[in-house]
Amino acid sequence: MFLKVKALSFALSGTALLVLSACGGGSDGDIATTPETPTTPASVVLTGTVVVDQAIRNAVVCMDLNASSTCDANEPASAGTGSNGAYSITYDSAKVAAAQAASASLIVAMVPGAAADATTTLDASDTSVANTTKSYMLKQVAGKGGQINPLTTLVAAGMAQGMSESVARANVAVQLAINEAKIDNYQDDPAFDPALVQDNARMMAKVTAAALEAGATLEVGDQTAAFSAAAGDLATLRYLDAANYYVRTLNYQDKPAGPGPLLVTDARRGRTGGFGTPSTSLYTQAYLSSAGWVYCNADMAIPTTIGKPSRSNYCNSQPSVGFSVASDVSGQTMAAVVTDMQADATSNVINNGVSTSELLTALGSAAFPADASVKSRTNFNLTRPISISNINTDIWGASITKLEQVVATYPRSKVNVAANTGTLSLGLGTSATTSLRVAFGDATSYTTGTAYFYECDLNEAQTAISNCGATQTGTWSIDTVNGARVLRFAGHTETVMSYTRVFSEVNGLLGTSINSPRVFSAREAKGSLTFSQSSSKRLNSTAWSALSSQLGI
Repeated sequence: MFLKVKALSFALSGTALLVLSACGGGSDGDIATTPETPTTPASVVLTGTVVVDQAIRNAVVCMDLNASSTCDANEPASAGTGSNGAYSITYDSAKVAAAQAASASLIVAMVPGAAADATTTLDASDTSVANTTKSYMLKQVAGKGGQINPLTTLVAAGMAQGMSESVARANVAVQLAINEAKIDNYQDDPAFDPALVQDNARMMAKVTAAALEAGATLEVGDQTAAFSAAAGDLATLRYLDAANYYVRTLNYQDKPAGPGPLLVTDARRGRTGGFGTPSTSLYTQAYLSSAGWVYCNADMAIPTTIGKPSRSNYCNSQPSVGFSVASDVSGQTMAAVVTDMQADATSNVINNGVSTSELLTALGSAAFPADASVKSRTNFNLTRPISISNINTDIWGASITKLEQVVATYPRSKVNVAANTGTLSLGLGTSATTSLRVAFGDATSYTTGTAYFYECDLNEAQTAISNCGATQTGTWSIDTVNGARVLRFAGHTETVMSYTRVFSEVNGLLGTSINSPRVFSAREAKGSLTFSQSSSKRLNSTAWSALSSQLGI
């Protein structure tokens, strides 16, 4: 090999001499050359943080070169993150081509386990437990470092659907009602407080993480796309027999292309004693919105976004965000699925608390068709307005039009504890078998005064009280909320209910026969995560169409 190189050297020298001679120059030896400096492969470093609620500890970030959504042994990876969630990945550009690096996403697994285990991922918001009960993967979009969080994971999902990064980000911002810049960093949002759910990007990130943990497939909706009217999921069914039933479905309206939400109709129908149920018996709720008291009927469309998770705003008063996970029930008997749903009263929407005897008989051995599914829906109410549960039963007598009259009707001086009389019910007390009650003391101003609280035992049917006894002394007050006067109470022991009982003046409800001032019992929902979260199992439109045909309704 040495000889060959030498011979080549001589040949090159001769050629060079000829060239120089032709140019008028000359030399008796080889041309002097400067040796080339060997190139060193460049190291590329990607840095950032891993965040869910706050920084994630023990998270290992890797570059997913083969798009397998797993960290393989030969892929560049970080060490486990520390308490600040910071990661650093170094890779050799000679081994990872620029095009390959540009198409690879940084991914990081959230890992359940004991808090003391070095591989268990922990959120700085609570390091005493793993930040998840089931493994799931967070992602950054391809070719980028920076913060990796549930919102960047959602953007990456949009790009996997075929969207550009800019389009995916814009859609995510609308889908979750957040500022687009928050996708990359929401740590300046107020700290999450389970006692008071807040509507911000941090909450949207936590909901997205919950969707991943539940096994949901994230989806970014095209918020400007046209949408054709379509039947929706079954939200509620109470079936006693063919002459007595109640149905609620959530149906999609036509949407033209362009900005603006998709509208959903809260469609309700039923029969009572063989006759069509009146609208005011189907739609019984009213909400105290920013515009005052609003009656929620079929005309009150529900604006919603497209995707998973998605947002909606019921009665333009109660915004919520949620997601669903579908389970295929094709080929299963309808009766078996309905029976399975009865096992969980917190999520069951079919004959919940009502006998299924007639329903199961009517369903017989019929089975669900192809594409039938049950959607397990998880929802988080972001704002809990004051509401009237039933406009037909929660209304006071026509002679009571002012809250001062309520105060005057139940003075402490008329309380007879021995006879269990003279107090006003505020709903369930410290248990499901007790009733919280109140009587009014002297007013300390035109709108405030002393409240005397009592707790009484309830019978099994919750229709009668006994063994009443005085408990705490607190206050009552009359406040103005969104233009309506509301009577509230403070100073009593926390109750088991998801709301506190209040009373409100209502100057009529458009769409009902209530067109004069009246007083209603109302509910002010508690704002904690415990009471804001709900779950339901809904039949998709295919499953509901088959079941309703079987029932003949």
